[in-house]
Amino acid sequence: MTKRFLGAVLVLAGGLLAACDTPPHRDPFPQLTYAHLGPINLDVARIVILDAYQPPMADPHVEQDFPTPPATAARQWAQDRLKAVGSDGVAKYTITDGSAIDVPLPRTTGLDGVITQDQSDRYDVTVTVRLDVENRMGNHRGSITATAKRSETAAEDMTLNEREKLWFEMIDQLMKQLNAELEKQIGTNLKEFVR
Repeated sequence: MTKRFLGAVLVLAGGLLAACDTPPHRDPFPQLTYAHLGPINLDVARIVILDAYQPPMADPHVEQDFPTPPATAARQWAQDRLKAVGSDGVAKYTITDGSAIDVPLPRTTGLDGVITQDQSDRYDVTVTVRLDVENRMGNHRGSITATAKRSETAAEDMTLNEREKLWFEMIDQLMKQLNAELEKQIGTNLKEFVR
């Protein structure tokens, strides 16, 4: 075996190995933002955003795989919409749940399973936030809790890009639901603090 031939084999083998290590192309997703909805002006001196939800990073939790995890979207909502316009007190916005659970679904078995296209997974996504208003002494003046939930199923032959698109759209719809619930509750139960 000549050195030239051996070199060509090594280059070809290296190229094949590199091709095996190339990750699949992943479509980029836009950042979910909420500034276009306008500010919610609160009669407090400052807004504090707290992440109380810690993702378990283990099955059946999959929120860490989402293009925009639920808690990240909930945090962005608060950053974009809640504005402090007062001279006293604090509004504490706490994310208490931002979970996405993968629930495997039963599949068709036997010969029917070969020709049947099943829904293989159901994703249950939940986001819960609490908004507390306190005066400068830390005395409680009002609070609300809002929750949004969404569930979608995925076909067993979905590509990674299709699955991530499903997840992205789930979070977009989930946050529209959360936004409506927060606007309603703030307007009803915290209206004395809205300016």
